[in-house]
Amino acid sequence: MSRALVNIFGLLACLTLAACTATAPAVTAPVEPVAKAPPILPVQRWLRWQDTVSTMSAEQLSTAVEGTAEPSTPNQSFYYGLLRQQSDAYDGWVRARDIFRQLTENEELTRGERRLAALLERYNQSRINWYQSREVLRAQHVELEAKVAVLQQQNRLLEQKIKAITELEATISTRMED
Repeated sequence: MSRALVNIFGLLACLTLAACTATAPAVTAPVEPVAKAPPILPVQRWLRWQDTVSTMSAEQLSTAVEGTAEPSTPNQSFYYGLLRQQSDAYDGWVRARDIFRQLTENEELTRGERRLAALLERYNQSRINWYQSREVLRAQHVELEAKVAVLQQQNRLLEQKIKAITELEATISTRMED
């Protein structure tokens, strides 16, 4: 029996040793449900559209304006206003200002949307005012250039008259001495 007992103890010792060196089972953390992304606020969507439109090339912008029908919803109006505002044409800025003014007055929109529309309305109005003042200055510049040309012509005529009078006086003076 002692030999059987030694074998059993040996076997138990081996099993204990093997159990100690074995890797512990992996403990997994409880899986938390994936949090839903917060909903995109309408103002955030509009700001993303602004970023997109502001990076469009002139060709992309032209294609987008031509491919856009008259807006029928506030979102479509906002996007169309952004396209028109991005153009380099005075008429585009006027149209954009009018669209943003309508959105500012739309009570169905959130306060943030109306504030953004009001900001863009003022921006387009300032571009319109700048353009108009530039046109006034350009017209004044053209008018002043025309006046300068007339005055220069008058100055040349006066110089010719002075020269003629000087020559006449010299001639008269020479005759009197003779």
